Amino acid sequence: MGSTWDADSVLAASNEWSWVPPGAEHVRTAEYLVVAYPEHFLIPTCARVLGSLRDPAELVDEIHDVARALGRHRLWWHLSDATRPPGLEAEVLARGGHIVEHMDVLALPIAAAVPNLGLPDLGVPNGIELRRVRDLDGKRDAHVVERSAFGGVEHTEEQLRQSLAELEPGLVDDSTGVVVAYVEGQPAGVGGWTLVGPVCRLWGGATHETHRGRGAYRAVLAERLGIARAVGATLGLTHGRVDTSSPILRRIGFTRYGEQRQLVLDL
Repeated sequence: MGSTWDADSVLAASNEWSWVPPGAEHVRTAEYLVVAYPEHFLIPTCARVLGSLRDPAELVDEIHDVARALGRHRLWWHLSDATRPPGLEAEVLARGGHIVEHMDVLALPIAAAVPNLGLPDLGVPNGIELRRVRDLDGKRDAHVVERSAFGGVEHTEEQLRQSLAELEPGLVDDSTGVVVAYVEGQPAGVGGWTLVGPVCRLWGGATHETHRGRGAYRAVLAERLGIARAVGATLGLTHGRVDTSSPILRRIGFTRYGEQRQLVLDL
């Protein structure tokens, strides 16, 4: 993919977005991916359908069997209007699943090679300090913001070290990383990115509840987009919550291409 992105290619990039941390048990086929993340994750077990022509009920049965074989008894499905086969979401709902999150698929062209295409002015206020996570102190600050925004349990020192180790390759080539914004010296915003070919996947953007409205979210976003553009990314891609981050991102210049829904089902 070059610097031109149409709706189909953006949605394809969105549907391909998955993450399997080192050591996590998972099952990947041509049709689906099921990941058993560490138990302390907010979403411990995830299923993503990559595309299938099978009967929805048959496919759901198989994926549920896979999740049980991984020792899990609750499953979070990630589905969208582009998920195939049609009727898969209706099948999950019919079995007692319920939607817990609506996310907009949002994208912004950022190719440096395209004339007159610059990054949007995000209006970042003065006085915000940005630091890239490079050590445990930075990882602790990022986690402070994440817990405030998303909830969850406090990570152990070992969990923080493991998370930090996953960022180390990006310190060499900018392929991945996390940025923390500080307001008056306190961790106020956080956000990560991962490059997959020309796509910069923007994830984990959040603001500490005590610093909302201070520009920390925009500052972290601007920093990530700048890094990605500098190393050749042509598209910024993210999934924004419809009632929080999505309106901000759309005002900035991101375009909405569809919706992704997260459903949870006890097996």
